[in-house]
Order: sequence, then structure tokens, then C-alpha cells
Amino acid sequence: MTSSPKREPGVFARPVALVLLALLALVWGAHWTVVKVGLQYMPPFTYGVLRLVGGILTIVAILGYQRRLRLPPRGDLSIVVSVGVLQVAAGIVLMNFALRIVPAGRSSVLAFSTPLWVALLMWAVFRKSPRKVELLGVALGICGIIALLNPAAIDLGIPLEVVGTLALVLQAVLWAVVTLHIRHHTWHASALDLQPWILGAALVPVAISALLFEQGRTIDWQPATVLILLYSGPLATAFANWASQSITRSLGSIAATTGFLATPVVGLATASIFLHEPLTLIDLVGFGLVLGGIAAASLTAPAKVAATDAPVSDGTEASGPMEAPDPDVAVARMP
Repeated sequence: MTSSPKREPGVFARPVALVLLALLALVWGAHWTVVKVGLQYMPPFTYGVLRLVGGILTIVAILGYQRRLRLPPRGDLSIVVSVGVLQVAAGIVLMNFALRIVPAGRSSVLAFSTPLWVALLMWAVFRKSPRKVELLGVALGICGIIALLNPAAIDLGIPLEVVGTLALVLQAVLWAVVTLHIRHHTWHASALDLQPWILGAALVPVAISALLFEQGRTIDWQPATVLILLYSGPLATAFANWASQSITRSLGSIAATTGFLATPVVGLATASIFLHEPLTLIDLVGFGLVLGGIAAASLTAPAKVAATDAPVSDGTEASGPMEAPDPDVAVARMP
């Protein structure tokens, strides 16, 4: 009698991963509107600190209940710093800065131009070209972003709006760098086990920024403030960061980040509904192209089994470091 193959901790079958991707897109997409509103009640860096604290407390409670709270392995310290500082901390700072200037819907689109930068970095650094189906998905997704960023969207005559726009592009580039690191890193612990330390690494620079630039600025404590922090901490930080890292480990870098393009679609829709940001016909065309890109890169990928689906020594945990599978293959499993 043969036993079924075991997966790495934190690596899921493809159907589970696609559900996770859909939930992540909903949470992150709506979060742009939540943050835009939240900045009316809290200074940006202070908001970031409270968001991270809420995320850390949530993850610590979960891991403590499961008796999995432990120090990160030495071999995972680089990923803790990379994700914590470059993706989470820089993302929060750049996002909160830009959202004070740039509309929420457009901000979400700019920040999620990551697949373009992933594709360019993979070609430049690893000399690996995307598969045809992934290339089609990226092309459709990027065309959708271009359609959504029509010339009327950005006023080049307003310097702060230009700076805010560039800040969001920088966020996308940093996320692309971290995405490749996640896919090529040799993992010793699961993404969930590392979350308290990743969020802790992010908390340090954001807290320093709050202390340096926001002393004396107060929080307007209202019921809405509490609801916003509950959304931003446990959902948009604790759940979303774990989910995004898990998805990236299971899908190819290009397929995963193209799948994330569902986020700006949700972002534009929620901003239009709740913030009354206008939607035009070209916006709807952009939506369709983005969704087509997601389908091409994520839903039509072949069901190949990667090394991470091989049996491991004790049935649950790998006996040695976890090698990341080929980042160009969207395999039949997800984090």
C-alpha cells in the first residue's frame, strides 16, 4: 500500500490556492479604500504601527494556541528581513504616503503593476523567459493596467501627485524583488511560523518613522477607527501577508503576481462604490483585460507536480531545508 505524497508545510493543492488567491484579492482590494478612510482618523505612520501591532497579536495568538511559536531558524533570517522591511514596512509607508494624494482605486492599480517588474527581473537576473501562457497573462494584465491609467488619471502639473505615483511604482518594484526572493529562498520554516518575526521586522522602521515625524499628532478615536484597525491588522496584515507569501511559493512568480492583479480590480470597484471615485468605459475595458490576464496565467496553467509535492521524511515536516520549486512553473498546488 503506497502512501499519498506529502507536501511542504504551507504548500497547498491548486484548488485551495485559488480560493486563497480570491480571498486575498478581496481583502487587499477593499483595503485601499479602508486605508484612504483611515488616514482621516490617524497619522500615516501611527496607522502603520497600529496595523502591524494588530497583525502581530493575531498571529502570535494563533501560533500560541497551536504551540508553534518559536524563534525563526537562522537560515530564514534573510527572508524575515527581506519581506519585513522591503515588502511590509516599505509597502505600508509608501502606501500611506501616496493615499493622501492619489485616489485609492488608481493607487491599487499602480502598486500592483508588480508582474511587469517580476518578468523584467527574471529575464535580467535569471535569464528565464516566461512560458507562453504566463506571457499572455502578463501581456493582458499589463494592457489592462495601461488602460486603467489613462492620461486623465494623473495630473502631471501637480508635483505631489507625481511623487505619490512614483512612490506606488517603487512599491511595486520592491514587491517584485521580494517575490523572487521568496521563490528562490531555501525555506526552513513555514510562512505562518515566520509571520510574527516578519511583522516584527516591519514594525521597527515604521515605529521609528512615527516617532520622528508624528510626535504630538493625535488619533481621532471613533467606532470607525476601531473597525478600520481590526480590518487592517488581523485581516489585511496578518492573513494577507501569510497568504501572499504562501501563494508565491506555490505558484510561479509570474503566475502568482498576475493573479494578484485581481486586487486592483477590487480596489477600483470598492473605491468607486464607497468613495465615489468615477469609473469610465475605459476602466471597464481595463477590468476585463486584467481578469483575462489572471485567467491566462493562473487558471489555465498545466497541472505539473513540483519537487515540493514529493514525500517528506516524517509525513508533515521536511527533514531538511525546503528548496523553492522552479519559479517559472505554476504547479498543481498552492501555499
